[in-house]
Amino acid sequence: EISTAVQGISSDIDELKAKIEELQNSPGSITPEDQALLDEIQADAESIATNVKALDALNPPPAPPSE
Repeated sequence: EISTAVQGISSDIDELKAKIEELQNSPGSITPEDQALLDEIQADAESIATNVKALDALNPPPAPPSE
């Protein structure tokens, strides 16, 4: 489960980076297409944050320190 979750997050980040690069390469002022990309980037970032929280929930809590 953890490796699948990590792979999913890695894939999400790669997609997000591609959208950011596309937006950065768009010349001039923000177009409706640029705004759509910004909206997608925001949604993707929220999805990544949710996936990271889910991954964190899969990890067992740390063991208490031994005395």
